[in-house]
Amino acid sequence: MLRTLAIILSLFCAPAYAANRPTHYVMIAPPRQGLAQADAVYGKIADFLAHATGAPITFHYTSNWLTYMAEVHNNTAAIYFDGPALIGWRIAHWHDDALAALSGKLNFVLVTKKGGRPVRKVQDLIGRSVCAFSPPNLATLTLDSWFTNPARQPYIVVIHSFGAAARNIVEGNCMAALEPLPVFKRQEAHFPGKLQIAYKVPGLPNQAFSVSAKVPPALRHKIVTALLSPAGRLATKPLRDMFGHKELVPIHNATYLPYRKLLHVMVGF
Repeated sequence: MLRTLAIILSLFCAPAYAANRPTHYVMIAPPRQGLAQADAVYGKIADFLAHATGAPITFHYTSNWLTYMAEVHNNTAAIYFDGPALIGWRIAHWHDDALAALSGKLNFVLVTKKGGRPVRKVQDLIGRSVCAFSPPNLATLTLDSWFTNPARQPYIVVIHSFGAAARNIVEGNCMAALEPLPVFKRQEAHFPGKLQIAYKVPGLPNQAFSVSAKVPPALRHKIVTALLSPAGRLATKPLRDMFGHKELVPIHNATYLPYRKLLHVMVGF
């Protein structure tokens, strides 16, 4: 059951950098990279925003999801770059504002073995093995949202890479996995003729920059203006290249607010 994967968070241990420094603005992002790569991507953006706005903005690296989700829950940072479920939850609970997103949608597909047991609807996965990351991975949260009855859910095989998911599907250890469409396209080359798309998920809002209520309106305006400027395009190029999107675009809170419900699987959210 997916709910057995929920992380028990240390929700009330605020990081040291948050203490009594209302004029110091910290930016954080999910722990998907090591320190050096994260600093090269997000540290560069924080330095650019500090220069462009004149505000003391720095990037703080979080090395694991436990720490990151505690910071999200306590809203200890000022600037975030993450996905729609986390943004929507902070908008609802902390009155954060979404500013600018990667262009396009997040498109997920349900991948199964070609020639294997057919999956004609998502309910066919009930009681079957499905490869998935631990929450709060967005694909896993989306998968969980399809099954509201705790007694009628897939059996989750926890994986740590989409490559592992594909291998498990081909080898028969998993019936399916929910993956980003670009990932599936790459896997087709590694497993020719062995994988297929059983279901396409309606596109989700893309990853985005958002700010907490501690950021004054005038500074929010400076931040979004800087991100969408030609200089901002240069500063965010490593980020956009990393996720394969060409532009940053302005966004609105209403786009993200409905996705707060995806976090119901997480303890404390």
